Amino acid sequence: MGTPRFDPTHSLEFNLDRGSVKLSGSLERVLLPADALAALVRGADGETRRDFARRLGTEAGRRVAERLDGSATPEAVAEHLGGELALMGFGSLGLERWGRVLVITVNGSPLRGEGDEILAGIVEGALQRAFGRSSGVVPIQRDDQLVRLLVVSAGAADRVRTWLGSGLSWSDALARLNSGGGAA
Repeated sequence: MGTPRFDPTHSLEFNLDRGSVKLSGSLERVLLPADALAALVRGADGETRRDFARRLGTEAGRRVAERLDGSATPEAVAEHLGGELALMGFGSLGLERWGRVLVITVNGSPLRGEGDEILAGIVEGALQRAFGRSSGVVPIQRDDQLVRLLVVSAGAADRVRTWLGSGLSWSDALARLNSGGGAA
């Protein structure tokens, strides 16, 4: 039996009599403008932003884990996590392989560049919850619509942040990881 495809059927429940919105198997939701959320996130300290993002990711990771087992391919994980991200309204998730390095892309996030840290935290939390492995997710590149998020070990994430902070290009950082210079 193969990996199940992501199926969003009946994922969102709107109960207009109660004035509530639910995402399958989760607590009630609140729909709000993306710019209001971005302003709130911008005003929060770094630890609060990381905690907020990881909590969102942990819940998404729980739903992914309920559908997939530990042997799922990265492509299957990306499909299911991408579905969860889309249901939350954070954009469309994709997957890129740069040699041995895994990069997740998110296209069309309504939070734009201000939300890259949030997206990284969501992915970190989801991977931790779904697979029980800690990872580091580092925003490495952004254009108008697309952000690239590098998925590596926590130690490698710290090294990549240092490299990027010292002026190394993101593509050179990936090359360094692929050559074994940063042990992804």
